[in-house]
Amino acid sequence: MTDDYRPPLADYWDQLEARYGGGFNFHQISRDELAQLVEHLRHAVKEDPQVTDVEKQNLGLVLKHAEQTLDKRKA
Repeated sequence: MTDDYRPPLADYWDQLEARYGGGFNFHQISRDELAQLVEHLRHAVKEDPQVTDVEKQNLGLVLKHAEQTLDKRKA
């Protein structure tokens, strides 16, 4: 990412940290918050041209875990 660019994911992540603390996990946030986080992660990984390839790889792992957690909650 360029130095001054801040993706929506970063702002949403900061909101979750402010609400739940820096050590929040996917199990303690609400289902709606988790779904919103998944959408932000997908956008960063699949659509945002300013997110670097390395960041996309790292965020892809987070996305996979978040999707699995969301799927378990739907079941």
